[in-house]
Amino acid sequence: MVGSVTPLIILMSVAAFAQTADRPGFEVASVKVGQPGRPAMITEPGSLTFRSQRLITCIAWAYDVAEYQISGPSWMNDVSVDIVAKASTPAKEPELRVMLQTLLADRFKLELHRQTKELNAMILTVGKGGSKLEPTETIGAPSFKTGKMNLTGQGATVAEMTRFLSRELHMPIVDQTGLTGHYNYFLDIASYVTEEMQKSPGPPPEANSIVAQAMQAQLGLKLEAKKAPVEMLVIDHVEKTPAEN
Repeated sequence: MVGSVTPLIILMSVAAFAQTADRPGFEVASVKVGQPGRPAMITEPGSLTFRSQRLITCIAWAYDVAEYQISGPSWMNDVSVDIVAKASTPAKEPELRVMLQTLLADRFKLELHRQTKELNAMILTVGKGGSKLEPTETIGAPSFKTGKMNLTGQGATVAEMTRFLSRELHMPIVDQTGLTGHYNYFLDIASYVTEEMQKSPGPPPEANSIVAQAMQAQLGLKLEAKKAPVEMLVIDHVEKTPAEN
């Protein structure tokens, strides 16, 4: 009996090792407890540098989700980390995200699963008057820039806009416009924001309404509050302190 079980255990161990070895990862990486300082996030082809970034922010970037989509220990908002990592060859951002997933699993023993939950959300649709976005077929990398109280898209997608706004408003924005192309657009909320609102820290309580009004008037898009299914990352296990380099 022992003789028949042992080869099976060996095969399972080899298979598990192979799965770990197949995961894309960085060639060299330093992960430390974050030092006091201004948070910074720098990504280049094949490398990334995170300074004084909260652990939940690192997880959100690795899995390309908003922080509200992560359900786990509250201390993840307080633990700060420094990460400097480099791949063996140039890698684009989607590959860097997967490599960071591997690094977080190795150094923080991160384990999670995906789950869909009903959350309060904003549903984005095209208004009755039609979209005011300017379609473009310009070849090249899309440009998406943010100003003090505005954002500009040049050859950018609606998805990029909704991802940014959902993070700023701390609420899911579900895109149901059916607009899948690239567009030029400009959204400015300055005229809707009072001096009192500007003095308050963080987004004002009226932020959702302000953005909705501006989008309707300037972009021809409608934002409406509703419940919606949202994919969540549920943290099953994560360590507070990273394993040694």
